[in-house]
Amino acid sequence: MKRKNLRRIILFGSVVMMGLLVVQGFWLKRAFDIEDRQFNHTVQIALKNIADSIVAEDLAVKPTETHIRQLSSNFYFAELNVPIQPELLDNLLKKELGIRQIKADYELGIYKAKDDTLVYGSYIPATIQWQIDHANDPNPNTEKSNFAVYFPNKFSVIAGELKIWIFSTIILLLMVAFFIYAILTLLKERRLAEIKEDFIDNLTHEFKTPIANIELASEALKENKINPEKQHRYFNIIHSENQRLKVQVERVLQMGTIDTHELRLDLKVVNIHELIQRLAESIDMRIRDKTGMLNIELNAAHPEILADEFHLTNTVYNVLDNAEKYAKDWPKISISTRNEKEGLLISIKDAGIGIKDDFQKYVFDKFFRVPTGNIHNVKGFGLGLSYVKTVIEAHRGTVTLESELNHGSQFDIYLPFK
Repeated sequence: MKRKNLRRIILFGSVVMMGLLVVQGFWLKRAFDIEDRQFNHTVQIALKNIADSIVAEDLAVKPTETHIRQLSSNFYFAELNVPIQPELLDNLLKKELGIRQIKADYELGIYKAKDDTLVYGSYIPATIQWQIDHANDPNPNTEKSNFAVYFPNKFSVIAGELKIWIFSTIILLLMVAFFIYAILTLLKERRLAEIKEDFIDNLTHEFKTPIANIELASEALKENKINPEKQHRYFNIIHSENQRLKVQVERVLQMGTIDTHELRLDLKVVNIHELIQRLAESIDMRIRDKTGMLNIELNAAHPEILADEFHLTNTVYNVLDNAEKYAKDWPKISISTRNEKEGLLISIKDAGIGIKDDFQKYVFDKFFRVPTGNIHNVKGFGLGLSYVKTVIEAHRGTVTLESELNHGSQFDIYLPFK
């Protein structure tokens, strides 16, 4: 899929999903407001009936003089200015709420009309003590009072009436989550496709060049007029290019084997200093040809560890090879060792082109190569550092990268003794 088409799909899908979320939120809010108004209306009617029933026994107060006020979203106040019996009020409240199918917990309070002092509260411990203290009063409830009802779980009750709306909202959120997951997967697949395309391009180049050289040398050998000196030269070309092909094929097959099978290590005691010295000898000539410099500081007091010598040699070589290939003008590479935390740390530092912060988290991914625009002077498959990480982790070690663009990179390889 073309990048332009992918962007259009993501943009269109995002607009659609955002529109659905806005519409769903609007209707959910509207449904909640309707249920809230209905709840308030029903409660006020119930409290009005209760108030009228209580004042009906008091001839001095007319039913029209009772007022029901909603002081907050879940707090209702009834002005009666008549004596109120707590037991009667509670029974009437239960009855009225039951008739109207309001299954909500409530807290009941009775207040003195003259100063709004709380004299009874169904959920207040002080009320119990007050009832005990006034149990023997001849006429304890002759004082004019008002009452209030508080619904602590009103929001939960209303939400319970919106089950279908909540369910549809959850389904929509799951759709949005799936859409985001699908887009992320699509972007990941697109990135993998680009990496594979780059890998195939590099693979084609790496194979075509030696094959073409072998073909030219073979054609030249067909001529009988070639002198022995040139003939020997062409034989050497065929041999070296064949070895080059073999190395490339082995590298690809090696990564394929690691992917499909657990890496098997042939563990034995390996002297890291000796290993580094051998690798330094093999790469030092290439560095000197570019007027570069290789600095070695072997400071580890205990350089011997239990490791697979073959894979570990390839690992250190891959890092050194990258340091030499990605140098600016002339390679400047330093290798150092030191003992650290029951193990050994190998640091390989270069003064090369460095790596952008955006790409550093991908450098150990298989097939990934840092983009260099239209410059293709450094060839490879993007397998080297992936192989490095696989081998080091198989040794229960770690490999980390510190890099700054245009200021070089440093790879730290930690290997435990056992």
